[in-house]
Amino acid sequence: MRSAHRTPPAGGAFSRRFTDYAGIFFDDYAPDSAWIRERATIHLPPLAGVRAVVLRGDVRPHPDARGLETAAPGLDVLLNGRPVDSISALLPGPWEITLTLPPSPYPKPQSLTLTLRLTGTTVTNTLAWLGRVSGLASLQRFRSQNKNRQLRLVSIATPDGELIYDFSVRHAPYSSAFARTHTPLGLNIVGFLTADLGVGESARCMVRAADAAGLTAALVPLKLNCKNRQGDQTYASRLQADNPHEVNVVHIDPPASRDLDHHHGPAFRADKYNIGYFAWELPDFPDAWTSAFDYYDEIWTPSDFATTAIAQKSPLPVLTMPHAISFARPTETTATLRARLGLPAGKFLFLTLFDLNSYAERKNPRAVIAAFRLAFAASARSGGFPTADIAPSSAPTLVIKVQNVTGNEADFAALRASVADLPGTILLTETLSRADIYALEAACDCFVSLHRSEGFGLAVAEAMYLGKPVISTDWSATSEFVNASNGCPVRAPLVMLDRNHGPYAKGSTWADPDPAHAAEPMRRLFADPALCARLGAAARATIESRFSPAAIGTRYRRRLEVIATF
Repeated sequence: MRSAHRTPPAGGAFSRRFTDYAGIFFDDYAPDSAWIRERATIHLPPLAGVRAVVLRGDVRPHPDARGLETAAPGLDVLLNGRPVDSISALLPGPWEITLTLPPSPYPKPQSLTLTLRLTGTTVTNTLAWLGRVSGLASLQRFRSQNKNRQLRLVSIATPDGELIYDFSVRHAPYSSAFARTHTPLGLNIVGFLTADLGVGESARCMVRAADAAGLTAALVPLKLNCKNRQGDQTYASRLQADNPHEVNVVHIDPPASRDLDHHHGPAFRADKYNIGYFAWELPDFPDAWTSAFDYYDEIWTPSDFATTAIAQKSPLPVLTMPHAISFARPTETTATLRARLGLPAGKFLFLTLFDLNSYAERKNPRAVIAAFRLAFAASARSGGFPTADIAPSSAPTLVIKVQNVTGNEADFAALRASVADLPGTILLTETLSRADIYALEAACDCFVSLHRSEGFGLAVAEAMYLGKPVISTDWSATSEFVNASNGCPVRAPLVMLDRNHGPYAKGSTWADPDPAHAAEPMRRLFADPALCARLGAAARATIESRFSPAAIGTRYRRRLEVIATF
């Protein structure tokens, strides 16, 4: 939280993002209440559903008050600058003022300004000032303002007794419970909401979770340049240019944050609580990217792995908010899906997929190819398999789905050359819709990802949601939800990068998954349909329980409730 919005209750002032006050002080004479030196101003938070507020206090004769100071002061109350009530000639004991709030002319509740002005204190306040500037001994007693201290402010509440301010809690007078209940919890989800790429799906996952939690969300297309096709129209009808809610969540690659103000204008972030949603795949967040933190109040990430990496360099709070995994599962039969996608019928299909713009070296398809070759190629040539006596015509098939060949021709050429000795391997290069990606994942029997690192692992989680067994690198974010009970983790010693690969710098660390180890579950799964079914069912249960939109949306709501108290 930027410090301009947060000051502790000291020196008569207190501020949070949605409320603040000035001119209210605490003392040891009556520690369960506050007093007003002369004039106090309170900017009440937006009061959704509240039609009146009740000021409560009491009058307590001060033991050191005498002469001019004996009588308690009166109080004038103004709402948005207009007088609405007053009290005077108060006797010792409690007092109470109920203020009816004016209706807001705006769709959202607006902040109201409450002014509390003491009356009957002009003479003693003047004597206090003279005592301070003159140093006269006879006037020093007035500097304590014991007359003013006799009118105590105890609380500001709703007519039902729900506390807004509780001045007996001097270190935190603004009620967190009230803020959580009444502060609007909408958020602006900003991202490549129609783009066919991971950071676009990240934003769409957030929409699902916000909807499931009943959070009001404005869907704002990110105006920055995007190389990928803008083909996902899932939420096209809900897109809007403005960001009306108090919280922005921006799904973006960290270094692109510097372009936000240029493309959206400085007002887009001004007076908002800005959250950057970052995915990062290595244990060390780049030093060159730390300037991205300047644009936000906190950071969210999809995994504990990414959170740990980013938090080590971040001056801001960094919280894990995983992707919500849920979509309409294909209802067609496997045979129908395969026929539509041009896949062979009657074969056991191992699938791996990746976006060439995500750097082939990190996605590491060569390890998948090597594992498949170790598991099956030699046996296929000899006519048998170590785990099953079958004909070569029934040998399993490796399906490799890639995206964005244009601009990555060298990487694709190397990939194609690497499978030249594996006849029957299927290379798919067409950009598919999300529905067809899900159909492809559903049409295959096992998903394999021997990545060197992942910030979350959307494809792995999607395949698990579809009830498919997965073979996955046992390191980085996927290791947080793939284990031996629901999949096939592959051991992966860590290695140091010997050269740069895009943003992944020489000297950084990532995994080197063992193809020989991956070949073992490939053979087991091919030979054992019951194992496939058991692991697939466990995988589906894991994703449904941990990453359902309702579960993730609840995490958003809880955090937004806390932000409301800032």
